[in-house]
Amino acid sequence: MSDTSPILSLPYILPSQAQKHVTHNEALQLLDVLVQPAVLDRDRTAPPAAPAEGARHLVAAGATGAWAGHAGEFAVWTEEGRWRFLAPEPGWQTFVLAEGAGLVFTSASGWRTLSSLAPEFATLGIATAADETNRLAVASAATLFTHAGGGHQLKVNKAAAADTGSLLFQTGWSARAEMGLAGSDDFTVKVSPDGGTFRTALRVDRASGRVTLPQGLSVTGSLTGTAVQASASDATGGRLMAVGAFGLGGVAPLIGNAGVTDGSIAPGFYGYDTARGSSGGPSGVPSGILLHQCRAAGTGELQLFLVEGAGGAGALPGILFSRARSGGAWSPWFAGGIVESATTASGRYIRHQDGTQTCWQKVTTSASAEVAASFPAAFSSTTHLTTTLGVVDARALAISPRITARTVTGANVSAFDTSNTRVATQVELISMGRWY
Repeated sequence: MSDTSPILSLPYILPSQAQKHVTHNEALQLLDVLVQPAVLDRDRTAPPAAPAEGARHLVAAGATGAWAGHAGEFAVWTEEGRWRFLAPEPGWQTFVLAEGAGLVFTSASGWRTLSSLAPEFATLGIATAADETNRLAVASAATLFTHAGGGHQLKVNKAAAADTGSLLFQTGWSARAEMGLAGSDDFTVKVSPDGGTFRTALRVDRASGRVTLPQGLSVTGSLTGTAVQASASDATGGRLMAVGAFGLGGVAPLIGNAGVTDGSIAPGFYGYDTARGSSGGPSGVPSGILLHQCRAAGTGELQLFLVEGAGGAGALPGILFSRARSGGAWSPWFAGGIVESATTASGRYIRHQDGTQTCWQKVTTSASAEVAASFPAAFSSTTHLTTTLGVVDARALAISPRITARTVTGANVSAFDTSNTRVATQVELISMGRWY
């Protein structure tokens, strides 16, 4: 028969044993420690300097001095003034006074807090009833999940891509919004007016991270940041254009050298002002609006220039110039198109952007004297002014129309027969010259 009990190693009183009280008292001392056991702490690696009788500790790992080699054991300061160590058995429990925590000893992990060994619950309701669907139910003004260290994650896991892992927000137990992985692995935000019909407001592609807004976007404030133009001439690819971009909805940004040939001018509308450093526009034009465009990258460019400030002949306000570039230098600026066209009491005229003016009119001559005919519109000079005449008369072959005098505003017209006698007839005049 052993001299001690198999579990607590309590010493037995043996037959014919002398001083049986010693053995009995030792067993009581062990029971005093192990029945309703409690320790002061469990984080010491060295014994206290002046322990009180009966002081109990759990020896921490890495213990030194008198506690060396007794990690995980009970250390008890006896009345004899020495440390007594009791090795725990699996299932032993104790209470740590410094922590207010209960511990249990396991053969695999040593001492562990009792809460970490709590059994699984089929359902758990906190201030409300749980059921088979909502196995964890909480009724509270708020629910807090906080970190145990540097961070904290709330995880919602699903079995397959077609399943749902989401957060559902309800009003009166009727769904109004849902966010998460609803039926796919793309992140979505959905809303519902009645809990039955859901509309996807936002979707984030799981592979690319791109965000789509299936229902559109309504912004009541301003959009800012690097996704928006930094200035009216910012042509960074992918950025949103703001009001005023390249003169759309606002003042056109100022162009520098409009005649560069490196393709560095972004397509758009530009303000042109030689007084503020602009150059490369039509000769003699101080200001205007420039449209710069190309049909594809590296394929050539074209420019249209609308004159604002007059600066010389052919550069009147409103005149349009154009030019193009294809792999080399810019072509000259060309002015073209009709500036003005009208009919007056004298006839009809057309003015072109390059300064050409054409007048058409009919004049009835007199048999007694010259007829002074005013042009439908005045010319700027008689230099290079040419007038062609024709007779509208059955006797045309026998009549000769003539101009006997001409100014920038009109001409004196006569008609003669074969005997050089003035006759009355209708003469047509076509005059071409310059209006500026």
